[in-house]
Amino acid sequence: MISKLRQFDAKAPAVVIDIGNTSVNIATWHADQVKTPLSAGTADQPEIQAALAAHYDAMPKGHTPATVIASVVPDTTKRIGEYVQTTLDRDVLVIGDAIPLPMDVAVTDKQAIGVDRVCAAFAAYDKLQAACTVVDFGTAVTVDLVDDEGILLGGAILAGLKMQLRALNEQTAVLPSDVAPAFPDLPYGRDTVEAMQTGACRGLAGAVRGLVEAYASYLNRWPQVVATGGDLALMAPYCDYLDTQVNHLTLRGIGRAYSQHLAAHGA
Repeated sequence: MISKLRQFDAKAPAVVIDIGNTSVNIATWHADQVKTPLSAGTADQPEIQAALAAHYDAMPKGHTPATVIASVVPDTTKRIGEYVQTTLDRDVLVIGDAIPLPMDVAVTDKQAIGVDRVCAAFAAYDKLQAACTVVDFGTAVTVDLVDDEGILLGGAILAGLKMQLRALNEQTAVLPSDVAPAFPDLPYGRDTVEAMQTGACRGLAGAVRGLVEAYASYLNRWPQVVATGGDLALMAPYCDYLDTQVNHLTLRGIGRAYSQHLAAHGA
């Protein structure tokens, strides 16, 4: 970790890293934009190192780029952080540690909430400046509520599509393995695989709708629904309640959190 933020130029590029349970997303943050995002498997260290190298090699000469991480996988955070610091000789800033959470969080244990959820919620509110619901269709699906004051009130966590389908196989005697998430043509399954797909995919779309409507009832009005995540492209056509779709929303939140922190320290 570092303490001297003054060595970083707020106008210079930074490398932002979103470490999730399944994948690590890496991008360059510059001029308030997420640029050239690359993805690697969370367990694939060579692939992660190659993605990092691609971004560092593209950096303009004469700058010391910050590396900013938001993570829900502590072991991977340590592994990547040590690699960046010792092998690449770059400084690492972890959100929730060197950089504080970028928004107020009104949950019981602020240390326990996933930093990725906070960053995605922050990015959505930062853009809208109004109450919003943030849906992340990832390994686990999160549905979070931010109020008009920019406070993350809390949310819900659901099993993602692959997790649901894998659990059906592992917890039963005859349901098949390796069923890919998909929406069959009809709203019901004509065989076991279609029945599993329909239950997971249409069931998830309905569950998220129920949560969004519950949040709207709580606020007495409809908060804009912003969606992101690896399964967004699959789910979006069946989720007509989504108002905005944003790829790499968490990476944007990481970049905005870094920029906000530099500004707060006069950098």
